[in-house]
Amino acid sequence: MVPSVKGVLAGQKDEALGAYYFTLASESPNQGTVTVFVSDEKGVTYKLILVPRPVAGEEIIIRPPSEKATPSSRAAADGRTVSYQRRIKDLMLVMADDELKDSVETIQVNKEVPLWKEGRLILVAKYMDGEVVGEKYRLTNVSPSEMLLVEQELYRRGVRAIAVEHHTLMQGDGTDIYIVRERKDNE
Repeated sequence: MVPSVKGVLAGQKDEALGAYYFTLASESPNQGTVTVFVSDEKGVTYKLILVPRPVAGEEIIIRPPSEKATPSSRAAADGRTVSYQRRIKDLMLVMADDELKDSVETIQVNKEVPLWKEGRLILVAKYMDGEVVGEKYRLTNVSPSEMLLVEQELYRRGVRAIAVEHHTLMQGDGTDIYIVRERKDNE
């Protein structure tokens, strides 16, 4: 475990339990965030952004990515596991290219999602890949005026990446939207 700022954390490793206990060092500020990089025994590195709060303690459980062989969980040529960011990018590419969709678990949904009265949004499919889920949407402009899209309008808690194929839609035009988000416990 490596904090982004040296000396901000004090800790102790418990080999028997496979746990690491840490606290903010006494001279550390109690405001802002603390970024910590944690590597597991398989070499996978996780980035944790901690928000210090005056509470007795918090438990953080890091679940390793699934072992399913997908384009994003393959090992690099030197044996390192592909990064979390690379996994998200690979899932975006899979969603955009129908020829690659067989490399991940794909669920056809085709369900309308109410979002704006000016647009008709259809959840076309979900792509399950380890700890992330890709969602492919089709948005059609049903209003008489031009529609301008920005990715921030589609952000919600747990979303890790958003891609919009066409940002400007005239009346009747449509575009594909790709969203990668964290996988929920019930999925």
